[in-house]
Amino acid sequence: MQQINLYQAQFKPKQVPLPPKLMLQIAVIVIAILALISFYSSQKNSVLEESISHSEQQISPDLDTQSLDTPLLHAQLDGLHKKNKQKQSLLHYLTQHDLGNQLGFSETLGNLSQQRIHNVWLTSFSFIDAGDSITLDGKSLESSQIPLYIDNLARSEHFKGKQFSVFELQKADDTGIYSFKLHTNNKLGK
Repeated sequence: MQQINLYQAQFKPKQVPLPPKLMLQIAVIVIAILALISFYSSQKNSVLEESISHSEQQISPDLDTQSLDTPLLHAQLDGLHKKNKQKQSLLHYLTQHDLGNQLGFSETLGNLSQQRIHNVWLTSFSFIDAGDSITLDGKSLESSQIPLYIDNLARSEHFKGKQFSVFELQKADDTGIYSFKLHTNNKLGK
């Protein structure tokens, strides 16, 4: 069996140093790029310095007139105090008073949509006093179905325990359709 030593000098890759001419060209290119960047930065700095000095010249006359006009500053300060006081009183009102139904009417509408009695439908509804007073108008082909509708409403989660204080029932002459009106007031139960 023959062995070959691959770590001999003849098998190692030869390193070629950069020729001086190439090194000089690279150095000149790097110096030229740095000079261009320096020139661009100095131009940008001079433009910014001019802009700042121009802005300072415009601001300084305004400061002089404002420092001399202290009654105007006092008036502005008084105006800000009044606005702050108004906002504080509004915040106090909003935090201390009951503003009614703050959850919206989606739960009420969801419960109304789940009431399905054959031949009974709502034609209109209204929420008054932030939902404390609710009026329902509807129609039915059979008058016997209306009490079933009211019972289903009373068993629903939102209307549970509420009393309908006004109930009107009318029959249309020619069509045979019954119109009804229901009214409940949450404030009565509170």
